[in-house]
Amino acid sequence: MAETLDSVERALEALLLFDADRREVGVTELATLLGCSTSSAQRTIHTLTKLQFLRRDERRRVYMLGPGVLHLSRAWQSTASLASITRPVVTELAESTGLTATFAIADHAHMRAVISVDGPEGPLRGYPTTGELFPAHVGAISKAYYAHLPRAMREHFTSQRPLARYTSVTSMNPQELEAEFSRIRELGYCVTRGEYDEQVSALAVPVALSNEPLGSVSVSTRETLPSTDDIVGLVRAAAKRIGQLLGKRK
Repeated sequence: MAETLDSVERALEALLLFDADRREVGVTELATLLGCSTSSAQRTIHTLTKLQFLRRDERRRVYMLGPGVLHLSRAWQSTASLASITRPVVTELAESTGLTATFAIADHAHMRAVISVDGPEGPLRGYPTTGELFPAHVGAISKAYYAHLPRAMREHFTSQRPLARYTSVTSMNPQELEAEFSRIRELGYCVTRGEYDEQVSALAVPVALSNEPLGSVSVSTRETLPSTDDIVGLVRAAAKRIGQLLGKRK
């Protein structure tokens, strides 16, 4: 097996230290966490900052993830790649429930459908759902994801921008949305009817990667949804499996 480059390995290990609980790090702390000298940690941070993988808070002298990570994340989340990985799981979910199954990931203030497999009743619309954008405040596939974001981040998408009405039951009230997001977190899933398409009902479950929300999986139909008890376990299993599959790409 080829030997690894110590400097590269140290830089990648530094980036992997960041997670939901550690959003920033100082030079001394990084040296301790990596088990290296302060000078080595300083060189690592300098290199990552120069390449925009880290950014510096000048006032507090700590470092946070920078736009270079977002660039890689977008490449990693390319829909073509994700679709090929998740297609078997989404297809199995459509077959086991008899409903249209969709996996979507966050795209700023929307959810983007990575892949959608139609159920026996056929397409929900007269055009492919794959690639469609669903607004943050509308429908199960969006709400299941946005409910699990930090409140400040969620409010950026639902309270600090104009919200469009798609049907007569679309909620545009931030307080009502927050109350619903709270219920979704308690239940672990979201059910909606006619919020984005008047005739469509859906149930969705969030997909997590390393305990961070990544997207959501839904089943939907123009008919009445089966009993929640009959399908929520299948959707949860699909969401868990997708998280596991995508986690292997790390």
